[in-house]
Amino acid sequence: MARSKVTIGRSEYIALPKLGVERVEAKMDTGAFRSALHYQKLSLRTGSGRPELVVTFAMGRKRTKVVFKQFSLVTVKSSTGQRTERYLISTPVRLNGHTVKTQFTLFDRSDMKFQVLLGRKFLHGRFVVDVAHRGVLDAGRSA
Repeated sequence: MARSKVTIGRSEYIALPKLGVERVEAKMDTGAFRSALHYQKLSLRTGSGRPELVVTFAMGRKRTKVVFKQFSLVTVKSSTGQRTERYLISTPVRLNGHTVKTQFTLFDRSDMKFQVLLGRKFLHGRFVVDVAHRGVLDAGRSA
């Protein structure tokens, strides 16, 4: 039985509960396969045997430091064709009443408008993007 898809706008407010982020505006990026997340500071520590990824996120006025024990390194091809290696982590995303565990590549997006991009892997089978609107699931915000 086919599950009905929820219509969302080109940007929506989401929460990243495990990262301590209650509300941040995310851009729906149908051109990107994976989702991307802004980080402020990132380091690897190897003291306890297995490496851990220590990431500081700064979204809005809130700063959160999170230690990831599970992560990987992936090659990402940008829209300009440039290939870079980025860390890949998983964390839940809450969008209205929907919570989806999502993979994010970590990238310094400090010079970009949106700190969070949600790609096709997140959207597929769940959401339809109406590019004529923003904040479809957020009462009081629209294009």
